[in-house]
Amino acid sequence: MVKVGVPRALSYYRYFPLWKTLLEGVGAEVVLSRRTARGLLEDGVRHCVDDICVPVKLYFGHLMDLKDRVDRLFVSRIVSVEKCESETYTCPKLIGLPDMVKGSLDGLPPLLEFVVDVQNRSLKSSARKLAGELGAPAPVARKALAASLEQQSRYERELLRGRAPESAMETIFANGNGDSSRREREPEKAGDVTIALVGHEYLIHDPFVSHDLPGKLSRLGANTLLMSQVPAEVIAAELDRYPGISWSYEKELLGAASHFLGRPDVDGVMLVIGFACGPDSIIGEIINREVRGPESPPLTTLVLDEHTGEAGVATRVEAFVDLIRRSRKHRRPGS
Repeated sequence: MVKVGVPRALSYYRYFPLWKTLLEGVGAEVVLSRRTARGLLEDGVRHCVDDICVPVKLYFGHLMDLKDRVDRLFVSRIVSVEKCESETYTCPKLIGLPDMVKGSLDGLPPLLEFVVDVQNRSLKSSARKLAGELGAPAPVARKALAASLEQQSRYERELLRGRAPESAMETIFANGNGDSSRREREPEKAGDVTIALVGHEYLIHDPFVSHDLPGKLSRLGANTLLMSQVPAEVIAAELDRYPGISWSYEKELLGAASHFLGRPDVDGVMLVIGFACGPDSIIGEIINREVRGPESPPLTTLVLDEHTGEAGVATRVEAFVDLIRRSRKHRRPGS
């Protein structure tokens, strides 16, 4: 059986149930890279250009972690993920990721490139191509794609319930029919403040890069809301007020931030972006200048890169939670 390596970075946090089910359905054994650690990140930094965001550097490190353990490497090219009247795209680095890998890294196993470009081609054609490279016929590819789309839908339902990505993956892979009714749901709210996290899942949910940001908030007694808990139709309704954004994933950040900043049960919003990410920087400015209003809860921006230290993140998070608690106390009637 062919061993196919999947990096635990970038699209892993959004699409791994799809990738895993599809690859296994066409006869491959899926091998994940190890969890992010200092050496893995440093390896990625050494093999990547300097002026690029830390998620891509991290992706390169995960590829290097896999290269001697697998026969092929799975690398996605995610061009467009929504069909709409105007042209929309993902991040330029996600579009050119396979080319960056080929141009920067030597000695890798052959790449399995999977293209997601819903405006110009079907997932069926990408699945057939992938299956053909692994020696599986078209009927097998169709069956594997159908199963993978079902598994992806189950995963996304778990995210809507408030599970973090890897917790949601554990649920659906441990329970083949995706029924998590007998499993533990998201924890009940117990904290005295509620903070919404807005940012790409590959930043927030990689505990090494974010220094376990969700865990830090929990340990400080804060309830955490995740961007993945906002339904797509809610984000779409928010975006009606901000037309003209062509980056699909950044539109999600904008719509989620607009939603959270208008909710009375949200005490604060943390926008998490990667240093050197151009689209994130622009969306951050739009959120700060056009979305946040005088009645909005406090908003802070946390910028992460490979040099971000845990002490710095801890200080920022603690100060933000303390600010929210103090402001709530001063707003209390009779205080």
